[in-house]
Amino acid sequence: MINPEKDPYTDNNDVLKNKLNLKTTEELDQASADIGFMKLINIDIIPMEHFDPDILRRIHWHIFHDIFEWAGEYRNVPLVKEEYIFPGYTIPYTDFREIENEVIRQMWEMERIAWEEKTMEEIASILARRIALLWKVHPFRDGNTRTMLCYAYLFGKEHGFPMDMLTFTDNLARIYYEDGTIARHSIRDKFVIASLEEKDKPETEHLAHLFEEAMNNYQKEENRFHR
Repeated sequence: MINPEKDPYTDNNDVLKNKLNLKTTEELDQASADIGFMKLINIDIIPMEHFDPDILRRIHWHIFHDIFEWAGEYRNVPLVKEEYIFPGYTIPYTDFREIENEVIRQMWEMERIAWEEKTMEEIASILARRIALLWKVHPFRDGNTRTMLCYAYLFGKEHGFPMDMLTFTDNLARIYYEDGTIARHSIRDKFVIASLEEKDKPETEHLAHLFEEAMNNYQKEENRFHR
């Protein structure tokens, strides 16, 4: 969150300004989820001639241009979000003045890995940490988790380990038991714990499991289609 008086992205009720003229966070979240689902499963329409920092802007615009005027633009404000799974804690997101440089650095780190030499399990583990660190930059005011999932999907497609997008969409939300306890963590939760500083012992295995499941599900669909 940002002080509403200093956040140019929100209205007087601390709701993100949007093209749909929705005035509550609940309405906006539902509309974003509904519209976002269709955009995620159609992410392949984004041209992938090469990877560069602008790919994140193109992905974000693709998903959110029907909702936000600033879709595809990096945020220009500091960002603090208290994490549900760590009450009172916020991820130290990248300073907005350093977003461009940090995106380039994280993408370079991903490109220099010899992915073709890795097993599926190794790919999933490495990808989980690398994508989580890119997510930690939080280049956009909102919509970073879905943007990074799409980037992971397109990156895997380009580098020889395609993944099933429906595996991601099916696991986006947090699910609760009737007593209010968590039955399944959200993908955002998985990003949070995978992006922690080394001294805080990041747990990448949960996000890695999701990526490996998505790779396996893609292969299963391919095998079924070619029978």
